[in-house]
Amino acid sequence: MQEFLDLRSLSINNIVMNASFGACLLIYSMYNSQFRGIRQTAYAFFMSGIAFLLIGLRNYIPDFLSIVLPNTLLTFSMATIHLGFIYFYQLDTRLMRPFHGVMLLAMASSAAYFTYVNESVNARIIAISFIIGFQCLYIMRTLLTAHNKANFTIAISYLAFATFFIMRGVLTFTQDSIDDFMTSGLMHAISIIVYELLVAVTSFGVVWIVSYKVQRVLIEQASHDPLTKVLNRRALENIINVEHSRSLRSNVPMSVIMLDIDHFKRINDVFGHGRGDEVLVEVASVLTQNTRKYDSIARFGGEEFIILLPDTALDKAQVIAENLRIKIAESDFNFNPEDGIQITASFGATECNLQRDGWLKILERADHGLYQAKAAGRNRVVVCSANNQDAERLITG
Repeated sequence: MQEFLDLRSLSINNIVMNASFGACLLIYSMYNSQFRGIRQTAYAFFMSGIAFLLIGLRNYIPDFLSIVLPNTLLTFSMATIHLGFIYFYQLDTRLMRPFHGVMLLAMASSAAYFTYVNESVNARIIAISFIIGFQCLYIMRTLLTAHNKANFTIAISYLAFATFFIMRGVLTFTQDSIDDFMTSGLMHAISIIVYELLVAVTSFGVVWIVSYKVQRVLIEQASHDPLTKVLNRRALENIINVEHSRSLRSNVPMSVIMLDIDHFKRINDVFGHGRGDEVLVEVASVLTQNTRKYDSIARFGGEEFIILLPDTALDKAQVIAENLRIKIAESDFNFNPEDGIQITASFGATECNLQRDGWLKILERADHGLYQAKAAGRNRVVVCSANNQDAERLITG
């Protein structure tokens, strides 16, 4: 047991683990180059591996190389791990840089002071323990800014690491004077094992977070229109069943709006499909900004959009459609006055009850209202109720 917990042997284990995980993350970053931060974490592990190599050579090399430099490198490696998470989530680095700068300065100066001026192994252990503990707490805070299961689990792990290192510092303060760190006892041997766990958890966490983000991107691609970023038709059909069930449980109405951009073919023919795509994106933005968070907007195909309105009666849907019609007509789509282009849209609205009518029947009614709006001169709203299949014009533009 004593040989297993020998600090020099544990340092060698730490070197191997840091080098292995660092190399794996470096290779992993090459295949996931779109995610920043993985490479920084790999570099951090290489730095801590060098630090433990120098620690393992204590009593064989000068004190600066075996005490001051490795302690500073460990502090710098923790800062680099934090930087990796900051880069990954594209957060502001302005707050973390001064913090870790202070930690580095405190570690280097205290290691030098308690080595050359007032030699104290206990003081050096207290300093590195508290500094790494505070760094772990700061990393935990950053991880909690992204609300997902992966980040929460890793953040809790960093809280546990911080608790251990801070407790180690407190207990060392009450411990008898230590003559040589390499024979300092069980608690300090365990601290090296805890650092190995920190490396393993961080490596696993990076892969888990990247995998989670890739999964979210794939889900986004499968459910959203790649051009406008609103839902696609398939996603809308999945949502309709969920929202309809909720509507029945809550005994609240639900409505559907279908809209089509007027004279869109002329935009493509005269200004090109690239400009047409820009118009689609801008119209989708108008719809998103002027509907509620729980409304569902989908690109139904070409220049057609569908809006699902939970907890909305048909008369309220009429008001929402008219507001959207006005917003689109008043929006600046960056056409010059001499172009003679004004972007407008025609709307059809209907109520939605899947128990009475199938989804295709509901779409047929909304499409019928849209067709009537087009036939009546475009840039207007027409409603079509389930009880009256004849569309009625509500408001003209």
